[in-house]
Amino acid sequence: MKHGMKDALLAVAVAAGLGLGVATASAEPTGTFRYAEQVKLITMDPQQQSGSGVPYLRPVYESLFERGPDGVPVPLLATGYEVDGLDVTITLREGVAFSNGEAFNAEVAVANINRGVALAIIEGLKTVESAEAVDEFTLRIKLKEPDPAIIDSLCHTGGMMLAPAAIADPALDRNPIGTGPYVYDREASREGEVRVYTPNPTYWDKDKIGLARYEVWELPDDTARLNALKTGQIDAGNWLANPQSAIIDRTPGLKLVRGSGGLNYHVIISDREGTVVPAFADLDVRQAMAHAIDREAFGKAIQFGLAEKSFQPYGKDDWAYDPALEGVYEYDLDKAREYMAKSTFPEGFSFDMPSIPIYQSRLEALAGFFNEIGIRMNIVPQEPGTLARVSRTTSYPATNLVWQTNTDPKFLALRYIYENAAYNPFKTAPSDELLALAEEGLQPVDPAVRAPIYRKMASRLAEEAFLIFVTNTPILFGVSDRTADNETVVYRFGEDSINLRGLKAND
Repeated sequence: MKHGMKDALLAVAVAAGLGLGVATASAEPTGTFRYAEQVKLITMDPQQQSGSGVPYLRPVYESLFERGPDGVPVPLLATGYEVDGLDVTITLREGVAFSNGEAFNAEVAVANINRGVALAIIEGLKTVESAEAVDEFTLRIKLKEPDPAIIDSLCHTGGMMLAPAAIADPALDRNPIGTGPYVYDREASREGEVRVYTPNPTYWDKDKIGLARYEVWELPDDTARLNALKTGQIDAGNWLANPQSAIIDRTPGLKLVRGSGGLNYHVIISDREGTVVPAFADLDVRQAMAHAIDREAFGKAIQFGLAEKSFQPYGKDDWAYDPALEGVYEYDLDKAREYMAKSTFPEGFSFDMPSIPIYQSRLEALAGFFNEIGIRMNIVPQEPGTLARVSRTTSYPATNLVWQTNTDPKFLALRYIYENAAYNPFKTAPSDELLALAEEGLQPVDPAVRAPIYRKMASRLAEEAFLIFVTNTPILFGVSDRTADNETVVYRFGEDSINLRGLKAND
């Protein structure tokens, strides 16, 4: 069965959905816009990106597709696509060049996708076998298995295009070259402080360049980021639900913007066969932990009323959400103690949990909840921006991460369920039921058909309790009033960054 989108319809979708309408003459780019990221820059190689930090990449790199305001993929460097079984044929925009003058074509796009597949870091490319050029501006992606979310995956780092010279550059992590509206100014940037971007002289849609300078500040300290917003050092930044975001929400001159989608904070029992911590192999222990968390208190005290309780990976506005799972692991200390008492570790145990600074208060709260049932969680600090990477290793028997609630449910298997899943470092084989549901969910394309499958998956995950969901919060941006009033500021759907095409300075 074929599924495709015609170029004419896509052009309309782009114009309506992303504000990429017919170009009109515009003034010379002026002014500066300053954005603050809450994690440090690890790499500017999008295919090596394993966690947060996408705002550092967006000025330079463009993806084949982007999400429109309703979350539906629309083309950017692509102009159309067709899915026929395991073959995905994509037509490309002509007349596009990288900032160093190299041409963008199917051969380059194929090299990018095949490199991403070989590096095996980007989750969205896990279902890709390989890519090949059909002609100068057409490529074909061959899938290993059906993937109804492949185009959505090409909206993110999986679809970002690097110049051939960048791919060959061993210093790519600090020398990005893409087709985006801006180029990285290495000389003006200061390592560990600020990344500076200036207009791309070869950009294919120059009227969409509205700034003379764009800056991304590295401010992982929440208080420092708040002070920067208050004093005008930055125009906008991203936040988790914390004291500083709550202060922004009630400070005159500032505004807390609740973006599309949300973030699900959860605990992952990586060592669920008990290789390092034998207690984690005991379902009673895992269920005790799930019941020991007072999610309502956590949301109020740690996330300052900006969160709601979560018992599944999907948000309430997601097509896979299952209301039947609400309260499945409601806080019940007596029940948690009963589970521990009948477990093989009634006296409790201890384990290590990695933490980055922005998660410290969250883990301190969780440690307190677990301590009530005899489980001692030792918090081990990590460098900012490294949590996702260390969570892929066997260095820790458990970890804690956030999951975007508008992420396609297929990623549950790619991240947590499959034996080779990104966050299954101990290579635990999934239960037969989970594996069957993961494979079944990839067959249909229609979300209405897929939804019951993924609801069953969420129910099964609750039963196995190696993913313990805690709270959901919206994606949060702290901005100045001038930024809030700036009509050119468009927040990317489900992402903690601003769409730079057409963005202009506040002044």
